[in-house]
Amino acid sequence: IPPSAAEWFPISFRDAGLDKINIWLDRGLFGGGPGRSGMEVDADAIRIRGVADFRLDIPRASVRSVARSQYQAKGNSGVHEVSRGRWLVNGCADGLVELVIDPPLCTGRALSTGFMKRRVRSLILGLTDPGGFIAAVQRDGSHS
Repeated sequence: IPPSAAEWFPISFRDAGLDKINIWLDRGLFGGGPGRSGMEVDADAIRIRGVADFRLDIPRASVRSVARSQYQAKGNSGVHEVSRGRWLVNGCADGLVELVIDPPLCTGRALSTGFMKRRVRSLILGLTDPGGFIAAVQRDGSHS
């Protein structure tokens, strides 16, 4: 739950097309899922919370752009590095937004990253309110 000054943007979820093992991993083992996974946006940072064991704090000054994404998730959900430094963080293919980060950040060591620190140059996020998230990110930084 974000502090009162922060805005919360839930990750969008849909069980259709997911197998029971992935649902159990996301919600049981990692404690994520609907109502617990999302993006927290405040004046200083954008934080990913409750998506498997993946956590990332992005300083607002590191955000270069934010826009709707045309990426085709093709039924993937969870946390995946889809290309070098480009990560998909979602619960379904709806409401995709891409956040470009520079300088790149590094993840912590977690199961979702193969227990290695991994570079993050951009995030493709599946959100229930993509327009609201984009507006919140642009509000203080005018990122297009």
